[in-house]
Amino acid sequence: MLGSERTHDAPYPPQEGRIASRARWDAFARRLRTHLRFALGLTPDLLPAPLRALRAESHRGDGFRIERFALETLPGFYLTGSLFIPETPAGKRAPAMLQPHGHFEQGRFNEADVLRAVALAQAGVYVLSYDMVGYNDQFQLPHWGAEPLEWRRWGFSRAGLQTWNSLCAFEWLRRQPEIDPERIGCSGISGGGTQTFLLSAVEPRLSCAAPVKMVSSIMQGGCVCENAPLLRLFAGNPEVVALVAPRPLLLISDSGDWTRDNPEVVAPYLQRVYRLFRAESQFQLAHYSEGHQWGAAPRRAYYEWLARVWSLPRVPQDPALQWESLVPALRVWGDALPKPADAPTGDAVFRLFQQGAREAVARWRRTRRFETEAREAILSMLGLERIQDALNDPIPEAWQGALETPKAARRAVVFGDARARRYEREGYAILRLPELPRVETPSSYAYFATYNLTPDAARARAMLGLLLRLKPKATRLAAVAQGEWGVLCGLACAVAQIPLDAQEVAESSPLDLPCYERIGGWETVQRLASGA
Repeated sequence: MLGSERTHDAPYPPQEGRIASRARWDAFARRLRTHLRFALGLTPDLLPAPLRALRAESHRGDGFRIERFALETLPGFYLTGSLFIPETPAGKRAPAMLQPHGHFEQGRFNEADVLRAVALAQAGVYVLSYDMVGYNDQFQLPHWGAEPLEWRRWGFSRAGLQTWNSLCAFEWLRRQPEIDPERIGCSGISGGGTQTFLLSAVEPRLSCAAPVKMVSSIMQGGCVCENAPLLRLFAGNPEVVALVAPRPLLLISDSGDWTRDNPEVVAPYLQRVYRLFRAESQFQLAHYSEGHQWGAAPRRAYYEWLARVWSLPRVPQDPALQWESLVPALRVWGDALPKPADAPTGDAVFRLFQQGAREAVARWRRTRRFETEAREAILSMLGLERIQDALNDPIPEAWQGALETPKAARRAVVFGDARARRYEREGYAILRLPELPRVETPSSYAYFATYNLTPDAARARAMLGLLLRLKPKATRLAAVAQGEWGVLCGLACAVAQIPLDAQEVAESSPLDLPCYERIGGWETVQRLASGA
């Protein structure tokens, strides 16, 4: 985002113009969903997950049983959790609920998570309660810590990895013959709410969602696992959760936390989105005043909503049991299910993702959709919903005079000291402009790239705005650049579809371009720009 620095706790109200009509919303929703997938490292499509499940029964209770559960989502990398299995399923193929947890000290081993899982299982619903990265039994990557530049360039983040885990869990449930693939939902509180609406946004087959005490226009998420680079460059959480429409959505909020704005801001906006689909009855708000927790009253609202949405034979209710007594049965690793000795940890997890991403890019380049998807990915790298939005950006002072150049049949825009003799010989009018200097990120804010363009991306976007303004002034327009400026110019030329003459392209040090390597780096950019 250009202009003043944005942060996760700055106001981020949804834009009313995006819901002016169903057509406008549909266009924006498609673009936002594509942007989210890219920001989360999911585009180009990763190779199919192993989806090998490790299971061992750990407890039998009144109307339910529990299995220790680990699902291989990348080769050697495991999502860990507990599978709650109903004794009497609600149908020949029963519904299932994905249950990610929030940033509570005990992770999924807390009262509300355990009670909800048992209550649903006793009512005939399968429940997969699973760990965030680095919580409880997920030991392969710490939950907190800096995400280095190399991760950013490859589109690897904890937010993306957790979303991938959720997608894999969803896919595994769909493949189970005892589970109804049309009745799989997701619900979690706080950071689990973030996981819920991110999964709902990128997986349209999810049948329903209930993010609890998370969605807000005044706070977007305070953990690194909620703040992948690029994620909120042009939309905040209210618009992300609106992608659930027209599927059933229960929004639970509270006057005692950051979701206090839901009755006045978020819910009315979502109601208007659902109205576009003539599906107002599919959205429900439940607002409380108990603080940032999932107490008995909001649990009852959740149970009643779910019973209605899935036509359950009865409304779930909190079980009469000592929930702490179940915690030992919720642990995954032990004698019954030994921890994999050769599982990658730390940086090796990133290297595993990196290798898979390389293979995915090679496969992607051979598809018909490659050029379209790659150009749209670059728009995301530049924080643009639409390419024409770059025309609203101010032109850097060093380039102000460029807009006064007269029309020409052929024009070459030459940056810095790049060679232009060929174009002079061919009769091009030469417009030579200075390269914008490289600057450091003007902030130590950990999630800067989630809400703001990095300085390097901002330079590329400035060039795009300039080239789009110059394009109508020439029958044939070309750009000429060298060194690292060739990379930045290449990004602009790739989406503006202007041919680039890139000379001696090299980065003196890695440019801060989130997801640049995820699309294949210079090889992809050069292919798009040279073929423009």
